Amino acid sequence: MAGDAADLLKKLRAMGGRKGDVNTLLLVDLSDLRLPADDDHLMDEIAEVHARVARVRGGAAYQLSPSNIAVVANLTEMNRMEVPQELKMHLFKILQDEAPENFAAVDQSKIVRTIDMTTQMAGAIRFLEAFEERAKEQGVIAGADGLRALGPGDGQAVRAAHAKAGDKGFAGTYVQSQSIALIADAVQPSVIAHEYYVRMDLLGSDALKNVDIHESDPLFPQLTLTLDPLMLGMYRHYNPEGGKCALNLTPESVGGAAFQKFVAGCGPARLSNVIVEMRLSDVMRDLRKYEAARSAVRAQGGTVAVDVVDPASLSVVNLTGFNANIAKIVWRESGVETLARNRSVIKQAQDQGCVVVLCRVDSELGLRVGREVGITAFQGLHVEDMLI
Repeated sequence: MAGDAADLLKKLRAMGGRKGDVNTLLLVDLSDLRLPADDDHLMDEIAEVHARVARVRGGAAYQLSPSNIAVVANLTEMNRMEVPQELKMHLFKILQDEAPENFAAVDQSKIVRTIDMTTQMAGAIRFLEAFEERAKEQGVIAGADGLRALGPGDGQAVRAAHAKAGDKGFAGTYVQSQSIALIADAVQPSVIAHEYYVRMDLLGSDALKNVDIHESDPLFPQLTLTLDPLMLGMYRHYNPEGGKCALNLTPESVGGAAFQKFVAGCGPARLSNVIVEMRLSDVMRDLRKYEAARSAVRAQGGTVAVDVVDPASLSVVNLTGFNANIAKIVWRESGVETLARNRSVIKQAQDQGCVVVLCRVDSELGLRVGREVGITAFQGLHVEDMLI
């Protein structure tokens, strides 16, 4: 896709009343097809259909919303009849394959609307302005601060960036590692594993430009579901030696096709050198899926970690109840007293064989407080500085 409603609106405003390289706007509404919007591969296929039709006719396709696509193209009078029919035929074929039960209920007259921009440019701009305002309200495009929340189409943008760069290029650009190390008093840190992850700040400056990416965003799990198979597929590029590593995955991704392929690629060692981390928020969202994922990882010889445990949750969350090998507690200066109050909770987990890691440690204070509550495994920028 060439952009969103704001991008297309900018293009049309720049054209004004002048004759441009495109003369027709096709507005496609997918809502009546009732296709599953969370099927990323299906949405990619639909996006590619529109992009291909646009390219052939000297134009481009724009994602106005999850269910609305605009195609601008240079069409003759005859094309203005043929191209909408061509788009409909492509969509009906997809519908027949994916949801044939919806076919009879579709109102064909509502799927594609054609606007002649040589005579109706003002109307086209007004239509897109309404879309832009709606998208701002929904966080689909940027607001006044220049940033927008994660949107349903962002996974598609990430996959497009990956397809363009390839495994090696994407891994080299976006994937970073951080050491997990045992640190005792007056002893050089001993690295026990490296966590590999996609740097969201880099993703937000490029593939997801102007997107405000936060773990608390309701659509963040959807973004991670997109990234998980990419991370698994790129494994040999960011960890070519196959050293002990940690990968953050969702329970849904564990056991999926990409995961199975990843395990097969590990050879006889299977997951003996892999720590699969699952965020506490994902674990709590569906405990049964977590338990199934935990069993699947251990069945392949892997290690299970519960990640992003907020210190404030230690008084109500039973770390031992997750039956994980590792629990990663997030360091925050505001959580000093909370960690101290829950020292017994940490010790109980350690006594049950769970390695407790204090992660995101960015200062000596975090290291000192962690040691005071009995933690000996750490991760974060301060740890990286110590290893230099």
